[in-house]
Amino acid sequence: MVRSLLEASGMPDVNAPAVVAELTLLHDAYERALAANDVPALNGFFWDSPHIVRFGVHEHLYGAAAVAAYRSSSTPAFTERKILRRTILSLGNDVASVMCELDQKVAGQPRHSRQSQVWVRFPSLGWKIVAAHVSNAVLPPPGRPAWDGYVDLTSSALALPIDRAHRPGVIESIQRTAAIAGPLMAFDLPGDGEVAPTFMA
Repeated sequence: MVRSLLEASGMPDVNAPAVVAELTLLHDAYERALAANDVPALNGFFWDSPHIVRFGVHEHLYGAAAVAAYRSSSTPAFTERKILRRTILSLGNDVASVMCELDQKVAGQPRHSRQSQVWVRFPSLGWKIVAAHVSNAVLPPPGRPAWDGYVDLTSSALALPIDRAHRPGVIESIQRTAAIAGPLMAFDLPGDGEVAPTFMA
């Protein structure tokens, strides 16, 4: 089906200009379909097979049917999506990866995200995505101190020294807490809602 990666020299042809150009156009089209929430077009980019896998920020999808069901039931909540860096790696003429680093807003909240795709060219189908993964990087908001600086400030304010050996674990725990709390805080509250009581010691 897919020609061997190995050429006569024993090494695949890496990043052949024509292949990279073709994948660039395909990925641009994918991004346009994503922004328009064009579900049929998005489904068409994926190989129609039970073998494909797509991991999202919250979902784990196995097989084309699961990906299509997710697309039909979910409306993208992102705006201001901007690709910061795109790296295409083609190995031979029929296998490639497309890796992107991008900024966007999800439910109004800024996100620094990553997108990974594996593409394969099939003789009768052309290029199709066979695996994909989307994730959000946990970064401090613009203008705020980095997480290690935040840990220092908090430790100082609480007069609670942090052992150097435990410092990476503390930072990782704060990052995970921020990743969980961010989406919860993204929802708009009704203006006529009851204000939570404040208790004074």
